[in-house]
Amino acid sequence: MTEQKNNGTFWKTVQELIEKGNRNNFSIYRKGKKAFSISITAFLLLLILFCPAVLVAMVVGLFLGCRYHFSGPDFPENNQLNQFFTKLTEGAEINKE
Repeated sequence: MTEQKNNGTFWKTVQELIEKGNRNNFSIYRKGKKAFSISITAFLLLLILFCPAVLVAMVVGLFLGCRYHFSGPDFPENNQLNQFFTKLTEGAEINKE
């Protein structure tokens, strides 16, 4: 009986995470304009399925002037993920000079 209860809790948690990912977005900005936006759920699926390619594309994008941003009702404007990406972008810009 406990196993069945835990299994139900697990799937409920997974469903809540997917819904939260669908409410929020991962966006790419270039030259101050939004170039691309995708739900976090879709972004994570791409990352899982094509991890090396996605990571290489993101690193190349940093050196080409892209900025990455997480937004949505569950992400405050100045959250830690966005601060991390801002620092990465600044580091890439310093290395370009």
